[in-house]
Amino acid sequence: MTASLRAFLAVLGAALLAQGLTSWLLDASGNASNSMPYRFANADPRHALIHVVWGSVILVLLARGLDHQGCVRLALVFGVFYTGLAVIGVAVHHPLGLRLDRGENVFHLLVGPITLAVGLVALRAERAFA
Repeated sequence: MTASLRAFLAVLGAALLAQGLTSWLLDASGNASNSMPYRFANADPRHALIHVVWGSVILVLLARGLDHQGCVRLALVFGVFYTGLAVIGVAVHHPLGLRLDRGENVFHLLVGPITLAVGLVALRAERAFA
């Protein structure tokens, strides 16, 4: 289970970091746009910062040898944070000044609960094994 959880978190961290950095580059170069394919990377700088921070934290913790329990906790905390961000994004238009529109909210509604579920499955497996 640990290898699968670590792989999931590594892909998640790398994707978040890449998306956030791409958003910053597009914004800085004046190429940010709501048209495809730029729409997938288009985010306001503060929203991109959230992705860069989460992606970096996940990758640094994994590189430092985060154990199974740490991976479970990381998945749970991330899942709760992004699920909360999704709920707030749906309930409030541009919460905290973040431009969270339909695409961002859908992404958060997917990645948050999925990561939370992965963390809960890993926690349950850990407890069953113990």
